[in-house]
Amino acid sequence: MKWSTSPHRPPHLYVDDAWYFITASVINKERILSSDAHFTIWIKTFKELITEFNANLAAWVVLANHYHFLFLPQHGLELGKFMKRLNGRTSKELNTLDNAKGRTVWYSYWDTCIRGERDFWTRFNYIHYNPVKHGYVQKPEDWRFSSYQQYADGDSTWLKDMLQKFPVVKLFDDDMF
Repeated sequence: MKWSTSPHRPPHLYVDDAWYFITASVINKERILSSDAHFTIWIKTFKELITEFNANLAAWVVLANHYHFLFLPQHGLELGKFMKRLNGRTSKELNTLDNAKGRTVWYSYWDTCIRGERDFWTRFNYIHYNPVKHGYVQKPEDWRFSSYQQYADGDSTWLKDMLQKFPVVKLFDDDMF
């Protein structure tokens, strides 16, 4: 286990063999991701990095001004490198698309080590229901920019069971995004 203590970011705990819940926000909460092309840049880069880093991925969602994902990196110390590459590459490509050279896109990121099964599944559900929470859609299956549909394409009964067993708790109702 190792701590990062940069004064300009929240401290990060790097733990091997730990699932992480990650959140990142666009600076000033601007809705920079405003078209399919914007979302495609983020999704393509994200999936390439998941493969490159050989990380396990449980869930993800990207919205106009933030994203969340639940993943298990090969080594805890790779978390910072992964995030730097994700936010760096997507910033550069989004700025190229928008002709906004030098614009700061991502504020920072926040990570939380998952503490058990309840924590894992509650955050899994939170990720998939985030577009509903923020009023983008009425049902999570209607949001195209998340992993929800991958799970719903098969037998989605277990998705409903997991939501009932591990509901998105009030803990997240006042989150900053």
